[in-house]
Amino acid sequence: MKRFTLLALALAAGAVTAAPKADVAKGKEIATNVCAACHAADGNSGISMYPKVSAQHEAYIFQQTMDIKEGKRTHGSAVAMKPMVAGLSEQDIRDVSAFYAKQQAKPGETNPKENAELGAKIFRGGLADKKVPACMSCHGPSGAGMPGGGADIIAYPRIGGQHKAYIVAQMQAYQSGQRESAMMQDIAKRMSAEELEAVANFIQGLY
Repeated sequence: MKRFTLLALALAAGAVTAAPKADVAKGKEIATNVCAACHAADGNSGISMYPKVSAQHEAYIFQQTMDIKEGKRTHGSAVAMKPMVAGLSEQDIRDVSAFYAKQQAKPGETNPKENAELGAKIFRGGLADKKVPACMSCHGPSGAGMPGGGADIIAYPRIGGQHKAYIVAQMQAYQSGQRESAMMQDIAKRMSAEELEAVANFIQGLY
C-alpha cells in the first residue's frame, strides 16, 4: 500500500511539472502580429532569407526560437529575429510553434538547370568518396524530418520545400562553425560550394 502511495505521489508530481499545453488559437494571433512579416501568416515564407516554418516539427520550432531569444543562436537572420521574439514568453513561443506546425506546407520548385541530377544523387545516396551520407537517411525521403528519442524530441527537422538560399546559408554556417552541430558541421565541411548549391536546389522542390 505504501509503495502504491509513493508511486501515485511521484506521478502527481510529474503531472505538475509537465510542460504546459500549447494554445494554437493564441499561437495564430502571435503569428499574425509578430511573425507574419518574415515567415508569412501560414508559415510559407516568400522571402528566401527567412525559412518556411509551416508543417515544421513543433519541438524544433520551439527550441530554435528559444535559442535565438536566449542568444544561443546568433548567425544570419537570427540577429534580426532576436528583438522580434524578445518580448515573447516561453508559453507564447510554445503556442506559435504549435500553430505553425499545424499549417499546410507549400512546395517549392527544383530548377532543372541548376545541377538537379547531382542534387538528387546527394540527397538520396550521398557522396561515398567524401563519406557524406544521404540527406534522406536523417531527413526522410521527402525531407519531412524524423523524430528522435520520443515523439516530443525532434532530432531532424523538416527541410523539404525549404528555400534553396536558406539551406545554403545554414550549411555555410555549419562549415564556418557559426552554427553548432557536430554531425552537420562534419558533413558540411566535406562538401563543395557546387555540391551544396545542387542539393539545396533539389531539396527546394521536395514535397
